[in-house]
Amino acid sequence: MTHIIAIALCIAGFACLCAAMVRHQPDFVGRKLDAGTSRLLRHAGFALLLAALAVDMIGLGAGYGAVAWCAHLTLGAGLVLFRLNRTIARQPVKAKPARKG
Repeated sequence: MTHIIAIALCIAGFACLCAAMVRHQPDFVGRKLDAGTSRLLRHAGFALLLAALAVDMIGLGAGYGAVAWCAHLTLGAGLVLFRLNRTIARQPVKAKPARKG
């Protein structure tokens, strides 16, 4: 159960960090967010990742918890990146403007 909770926290944390980046907001959120919301998402993302570390260390011990946290971070980041890539791949390709010759 510890692994599932930690992975869910990591996914949520990386999703918040992704949504906080201006570059990814149109693809991930669907619109640009204001600076205050981006800052709040960034803080929430870091807090969720630290909460995952706490869950791992409490549930698995300090040594194994830190190693498991690294694995959970990798899995969470990979899943958020996969979702972002799938979203970008499904968007229609924009036509390039014609060059005048």
